[in-house]
Amino acid sequence: MTPLATTAVLVGLVALATALGLLWRWQNGRLRTAAGTEIVAPGDIHGSLGGHATLLQFSSELCTPCRATHRVLESLAAESSGVAHVELDITRFPDLTDRFGILQTPTTLILDRDGAVRARIGGAARAADVRAHLDLLPTA
Repeated sequence: MTPLATTAVLVGLVALATALGLLWRWQNGRLRTAAGTEIVAPGDIHGSLGGHATLLQFSSELCTPCRATHRVLESLAAESSGVAHVELDITRFPDLTDRFGILQTPTTLILDRDGAVRARIGGAARAADVRAHLDLLPTA
């Protein structure tokens, strides 16, 4: 391979890696709405659902962003009536991890009062995004 071709391949690989990294960074922490066809029952999480909504956080033991997300979601649950925060360790709930296709931690599912998944956040959750989505959920 000529030096020019080698340089072109290296520049191309760097450009591709940069583009993929920027795409990942742009999507990380973004809230994506869901159709509500997937349901989480209280028995699935060994607990109860909130009267208005549940913030279901999938975490792992060595995940630093999980701790920050825990603080954000716990604070939102404390300030919002009828909102519960449930944190699950992916190693203890492999069936739910597989069922919801959890590929990164933290991943947060926003459930309505019936346990239907209304939104999903892969990565650290932003308080403003979660709060805005909670306001969109039906109250009665």
